[in-house]
Amino acid sequence: MQHLSRSRALGVIAAGAAMLPRMASAQSAPVALRMGSVAADTYAGGYYALDLGLFERAGLSVEITPFANGAAMAAAAAGGSIDVGIGDATELANGISRGIPFVLIAGGGVYSSAAPTTTLCVAKASTVAKAADLEGQTVAVVSLVSLMSAGVKSWLTQNGADITKIKFVEMPFPQMPGALSRGVLAAATLSEPIMSDALAADAKVFAKPYDAIAKQFYISDWFTTRDWLAKNPDVAKRFVGAIYDTARWANTHHDDSAAILSKYTKIDVDRIKRMNRSGYATDLKASMVQPVLDTAFKYKVLGTATAATSMIAKGF
Repeated sequence: MQHLSRSRALGVIAAGAAMLPRMASAQSAPVALRMGSVAADTYAGGYYALDLGLFERAGLSVEITPFANGAAMAAAAAGGSIDVGIGDATELANGISRGIPFVLIAGGGVYSSAAPTTTLCVAKASTVAKAADLEGQTVAVVSLVSLMSAGVKSWLTQNGADITKIKFVEMPFPQMPGALSRGVLAAATLSEPIMSDALAADAKVFAKPYDAIAKQFYISDWFTTRDWLAKNPDVAKRFVGAIYDTARWANTHHDDSAAILSKYTKIDVDRIKRMNRSGYATDLKASMVQPVLDTAFKYKVLGTATAATSMIAKGF
């Protein structure tokens, strides 16, 4: 493990103190755990825990497998290739509706209206002033069937636009700023770090679409399968404890976490420091999951109405 700066070391000491009771019962030999993640700020808690040695302190030997997105990770967990992963509650609820026994064990990244990591942007020269101005125009999202598209449609509807008159298109984040500048798009839904780069160039924030879901909610959740959890309840609890200790550290050590995030994402650390950074959950509340499920169902991203309480493991 790399040398820790003084502030990072202090954070580790505080986190370690918080988990002393749990460590007293940890096995002497580390337990192997296969974890999936995405190398992005919202999903980064596992990388922080690994780099800081907090999994090791919890008696776990964690191997991280990187995935391109939460859907691919959910498929891997369903097939038994990984033990735990982190993903969008909508993806997991859709899996449950198809008979895959996913279960939530911890909150992950947290959306906050005070520091949004995703916004609906327009070009700086745009004359779009209200939601209805986007009628007859083209709006980009990274995926048409996603929490992002549901959030955008919800915000536009709540603010007076007829979404049946708006053309929604899929487009990779890196292509969106240029399309905005050229007038190909009237608006684009941008996430960090592309969002900050675009705002520093030729874009401006038009709306915070995730506010239509809730002012605060879990963007991602840690999950496993009920079969694995039934066989490994102590391992799961130690994993969750390490994740929450990591979250408490990351929420107050942005510069230090930026260095770790840069290591795994290959994004320049100064660029990361300019971003709006994700917060991380230190608990698992149904009230922070339910708005996601409700919005996804309303806009047909989720096929079945789902109660968040039915997805959360007992005791977590």
